[in-house]
Amino acid sequence: MVMSNRHEGANWAAVVALLLVTGCGGGGGGGAADTPSATQNLQAAPTPSQPWDVSSTTLTATDSSGNTYSATYSSTSGGTGMFNGQSANTSLIALTVSENGAVIATEDSTAYYLATPYTPLGSSGTTNGVAWVAVITSYTPLPSTLTVGASGPLSSANYQDGMGNVIGSLTETYTVTADSPDALLLNIDAAGTINGVQETETLTYAIPSDGSAATLVGAQITLNGVTLTFQ
Repeated sequence: MVMSNRHEGANWAAVVALLLVTGCGGGGGGGAADTPSATQNLQAAPTPSQPWDVSSTTLTATDSSGNTYSATYSSTSGGTGMFNGQSANTSLIALTVSENGAVIATEDSTAYYLATPYTPLGSSGTTNGVAWVAVITSYTPLPSTLTVGASGPLSSANYQDGMGNVIGSLTETYTVTADSPDALLLNIDAAGTINGVQETETLTYAIPSDGSAATLVGAQITLNGVTLTFQ
């Protein structure tokens, strides 16, 4: 959960919730190429194996006042650790959010998961020095094949502060949409309430026809009641 240092009431929690709960990501940036006809677009692809390691990826957005925002995210495989009394594999996650070149929020966290089959357990970390824990309460794996038009549930989680108090909850779902002859788009949608603020957010990944990777290509994030489109 990221709270801006410079914008009172600005809530970046949902984007971090998405990135942490799904344990997903992709290397690189930039969307897939447009095509003149939807009938030419890829209709199905294998789901890449999770978790998805993420090389440092920066997405940018601009608001109606001309302010420029950037979100830089990375996720790398860690070792093992204990989460809620259970031994798990880990991913180390870093997120930095900037406005007009000035850093307004940072986060360092660890995501915990079981490897066979991939099952996320939750996450723990600090945001601007404030500790929190995310505990997944239910999880439905992505299907082995992603098909355009498909949708369904992914996960639910409760968020706790450093004292173990529940400060919010989140539900994730997915949809698959067409993009190009070479890739389709996997959209991870989140809705919930964190620290009393209602959030709805989306992250978009490009999935190639062979299912070999997942590349983060876009995000819609609500900030101060305004939805920003990051690309």
